[in-house]
Amino acid sequence: MLVVLAQLAAAVVTPSAKVVVVGAGPVCICAAKVAALRGFSTTCMVYPADCEQGPGLVNEGGDISGLPLSFMPIAGPDANEEQIAATAADAEGVIFAVDGTGAFGAPVIETFVKPGTALKRVSVMSRNLNGEGMGFFANAAKFAANKEVWNADEKAVEDYKAMEAAIATSASAAGAEYTVIRAGTLKGGGPGTTGEANDDRSGEPSFLTPAFYALGQQDVVNWRLIYDCAALSVNLVAGDMLPGPGFNAALTATERIGPGDSHRGAVATALVEALRSPDAGNRDFAVGAEEGRTFPTEAEWQAMFKKAAA
Repeated sequence: MLVVLAQLAAAVVTPSAKVVVVGAGPVCICAAKVAALRGFSTTCMVYPADCEQGPGLVNEGGDISGLPLSFMPIAGPDANEEQIAATAADAEGVIFAVDGTGAFGAPVIETFVKPGTALKRVSVMSRNLNGEGMGFFANAAKFAANKEVWNADEKAVEDYKAMEAAIATSASAAGAEYTVIRAGTLKGGGPGTTGEANDDRSGEPSFLTPAFYALGQQDVVNWRLIYDCAALSVNLVAGDMLPGPGFNAALTATERIGPGDSHRGAVATALVEALRSPDAGNRDFAVGAEEGRTFPTEAEWQAMFKKAAA
């Protein structure tokens, strides 16, 4: 028993440890912000465009000097392979996350998850792959209403499964544990309207700044802001158990909360909290969005992992 406890303790990443967040898009930048707010010494390795806009998404005005967070290009003329390798070798935790449909290949995974480093825990964003609630209606909603609807395309499912297998293999070889965090359709990700006078709506300040609402496709009504005020409760379940949008895919493609939804901020936070949860090692968990105006606390996240893993 003492040996088992020691192994679990060694696999958990504690605040002030070095963490690398690798990927692209708002969910990746949000995970880096949450990691820094949790006290991890965080390096966000992203493409040049994300390096440029990332600070403004983390803090209004772009000044992130008060956070243990830096951005490092993973590609482009300013990318430094030696610096990337050295930063990866010192990291006790690694997070992989891509907004949109994109799985990491083995070469990228093996760059950050390999023997002989300080690595203890890896968390990776994957998708709900069971196929329930997918098919014609999800495909139609993706085409007509919201291109970010997760519709479990056959090729994408194959790629995510291959990524999960590569993560498990590489983590085992490195003597580390891994956690797969499953997402459906990513929605929201900004701060809502927290703190505004005479406004009874809500939000979560640990998410991205209002600059997030200027990204991507714009509508007459900023439904992402509305969603960020109303979908702050989280359904965390073990395994690949959550369904897609089903028959109502077109009706829930944007602001309405429906089956198959995952809040970006909740997925980002789950990726971070999984690094320090003894209950999350070598497991997969799905994150579903639910109606609510209060986001879980750090203690509540750890309780949710424990309950889901039981």
